[in-house]
Amino acid sequence: MSEILKFLAIVLLPVAGWALRRWAPRIGLLVNQWLPLGLLGLWLAEGIAGIFAGPEAPHRVLAHAAVLAAWLAAPLGVGIFLYGALTEGTARSWAGLAVTGLSMIAVLLTAVTGYTGPTRASTGAEHVLRFEILHLFAAPVLTGGLFLGWAVLARRDLRDAR
Repeated sequence: MSEILKFLAIVLLPVAGWALRRWAPRIGLLVNQWLPLGLLGLWLAEGIAGIFAGPEAPHRVLAHAAVLAAWLAAPLGVGIFLYGALTEGTARSWAGLAVTGLSMIAVLLTAVTGYTGPTRASTGAEHVLRFEILHLFAAPVLTGGLFLGWAVLARRDLRDAR
């Protein structure tokens, strides 16, 4: 049952973003500006919990919340950018569409690399180093950069709509 809901969310949320941008453009652009900032805030809280509390409960709970939030926010942002890309045809909207879609993939990539940690598999110097490079540095930097790119592009969309 939950797989059907996930699939429906991926299909219906872009449609909701499209409708929001079409019928309430100012609200749609404001939502699109705040979505990546909210995700970035949750992402930073999760990272701070991982640094100070380790991979235990606070980090794990916040990580699941971040994946769920990205699963809901990114498709909505895709729909908002897609409306702008198809109706206005601006390169910024196309770039925003790509960055928003890639941000969801980056969140999922980071989540997957978290399950490869030294507490879940065989340990060894190479394995620990791979985990530290991928999960503790590369994937979070990529995801944070994509969230910031999404926020900048959404802000420019909002500024140009005035």
